[in-house]
Amino acid sequence: MEKRNFYILIASILIGMSVFWISVYSFIILDIDPFQNIKNLFPEENTIVITIKGNVVEEFELTLSELKSDRYLQIEDKQFHFLNAIGREYDLIFSGVSLWSILSVENLLKPGAMTFLFIGGDGYYAETPLSLSLAEQNPEQVILAYEQDGQPLFYDGPLRSVVDHEVIPDKANTHYAVKYLKTILIE
Repeated sequence: MEKRNFYILIASILIGMSVFWISVYSFIILDIDPFQNIKNLFPEENTIVITIKGNVVEEFELTLSELKSDRYLQIEDKQFHFLNAIGREYDLIFSGVSLWSILSVENLLKPGAMTFLFIGGDGYYAETPLSLSLAEQNPEQVILAYEQDGQPLFYDGPLRSVVDHEVIPDKANTHYAVKYLKTILIE
């Protein structure tokens, strides 16, 4: 019995070493960075995190440090109310930057721009765009959040769109809380 266990141990070690070296070889040959997802959790401050495009004067990109600058209206530890599609209500605390302040400070909007749509890096977007007048009339309730409960958005970010339920009381607002936010499409 002891001899059999020894052979099983040796076979397990050989299989483990083979899998390890085949994986290393694959990463090198295919030029795969196995730590890329970990790097995405902690973006550098000078990495472009959001692009605003569509019916704008010119496509506009912002880094995380630019978003956090005093150039734009910063919203700190504000409570946002959510209602999901099945009627569950809850509150979360976010910090971020006002969407409207970015659009107005940078004078990005072309005449005729009426709506905006948040698009995540994973391709998710809400089924219907929202009116720009909602962002203009409620600048502190339509934000690009970079912190939740005082902590950076590691798993849902680095940015997430947040629209308070008070802004769109007639429907669920969780569809507009887009994780992994990468693009704002102005139409």
